[in-house]
Amino acid sequence: MLDKTMYLQTIKHAACIAGESESSASKAFKIDDEDGIAKAIGFHAGMLNKVDYFLADNSDVQLIELSDLEECSQHCHAYIQKELDELRAVKNQISKQEERDIVKAAWKDIKVEFCKKWSGSIAVIERLYRKTNELGDADPTYKLLVVCKNHTNIEMLDVLKLQLSGMMGNVKVCNTETLKRYLIKEE
Repeated sequence: MLDKTMYLQTIKHAACIAGESESSASKAFKIDDEDGIAKAIGFHAGMLNKVDYFLADNSDVQLIELSDLEECSQHCHAYIQKELDELRAVKNQISKQEERDIVKAAWKDIKVEFCKKWSGSIAVIERLYRKTNELGDADPTYKLLVVCKNHTNIEMLDVLKLQLSGMMGNVKVCNTETLKRYLIKEE
């Protein structure tokens, strides 16, 4: 039987181009990469997208994705502004639906990536629980926590958070510094 405690690791972002890495004092179970649970239970690297870590408290499972979304967020906001400006140049008034469609298009690629990670991570956790019989007949409840680097203005991600929450329940976004407050359990 798989001992998931072997995969308990410090929660840390991947190193940036300059080689610097940002980490927390908190720990969670590693899912992704060569040293993660996914590989240990039979998922090869390119088989599915998955989040970086997870924590569980009884049947509540928190999927934890570490991502520096600042550049993506800035790009999305610039795209939205450009599209709205172009539409205003040809129309006197923009409908709420037109504005929603532009916002949705701006965040589409990032949203799709998170949906793939959500689904792939659930597949990994479900297989893990099936192999370990840890939950018996209980059905897990999944939550998503997105952890940005400290320099990221997380308020800029409110639109993405709202879009993801529609599919994934109550999505939370924090940065590395505030991570401990958002974890469902300390390991």
